Amino acid sequence: PGASLGRAFVTGASGFLGYEIARQLAKAGVVTRALSRTGSLPGELADLGVTIVRGDLSNPLALREGMTGCDVVFHVAADVTMWRRRWTQSVSTNVIGTRNVVAESTRTGIRRLVHTSTAATIGKPLIRCATEPVMVDERSAYNFHELAMVYPHTKWLAEQEVRRGIAEGLDAVVTHPAAIFGPRDWKHNTLPLLQAPKRKLAFAAPGGTRSICDVRDVATAHLRAAELAPAGAHYILGGDCLSLSELLGLIAQLVGGSPPRLELPDRWVRALGTTLDVMADLTGKPPLLSSEMATQSTFRVRLSSAKAEAQLGYRSRPPRESLRDAVAWFRQRGVL
Repeated sequence: PGASLGRAFVTGASGFLGYEIARQLAKAGVVTRALSRTGSLPGELADLGVTIVRGDLSNPLALREGMTGCDVVFHVAADVTMWRRRWTQSVSTNVIGTRNVVAESTRTGIRRLVHTSTAATIGKPLIRCATEPVMVDERSAYNFHELAMVYPHTKWLAEQEVRRGIAEGLDAVVTHPAAIFGPRDWKHNTLPLLQAPKRKLAFAAPGGTRSICDVRDVATAHLRAAELAPAGAHYILGGDCLSLSELLGLIAQLVGGSPPRLELPDRWVRALGTTLDVMADLTGKPPLLSSEMATQSTFRVRLSSAKAEAQLGYRSRPPRESLRDAVAWFRQRGVL
């Protein structure tokens, strides 16, 4: 995939998924530019010929410089914080930043914008007593307005910016990746979970589920969405559905340590998140488990990727392979 894309501009290439998208684009021979706040990029991107455009999402001129002459924009950059004290920063990055990307995509005549949202904006049953995962797909409308969760809500607001752009004539598609694992996680977002069993932080687990997908497969789906998707389409990019106990147990097998011995009642998990939020407000340091994380860890949901599988040929490899490769990469770097 990617050979027909011409020239591409990527935001978020210093992060996990954005890096992999830029890497696959460059390897496919696509002339690729990447936005960078620091003026540098990790790993092999420079060696692959990726051109750096210095700036961030708050700078329309930098976005315009990156997009001018390009055919496709991959907007991957986001603030993934799940803490209520970061609301202003999350709005600035996720909402206003996306507004700027949409505006400059329209101004520069981009052929297609691929916007990376999240599976967290897919509506989920809010029935606390559900014991079996409920299947949801792209038709499940966002329904967390009253829960005031920072990450899902600001990403949902970002989607509304894309919808406005589409209404004004922009060709755009939206992806909804689930829980991404795999190698080359430069910002170490997945590292704390991989460390949990060895640090004896996983003796008990919440009762929710996670759909596990691989960064390499998700990146490939983005390239295919740029080439194949009908304008305005949304795609869930999920994978095998594991309970959090199963996920932590699998990680424990790979890194050593103990798997969870018990499942925490939902009300305990939410109470813990609320307590740690209060402590974080006092210390000014992000909580290990925020109330937002706690709430999401109690959702029992199975994400359907059937649409992406049918239209994009999407497949996500088994979770064990993704986790194994993630562990190997972190160990190679001496951090696990």
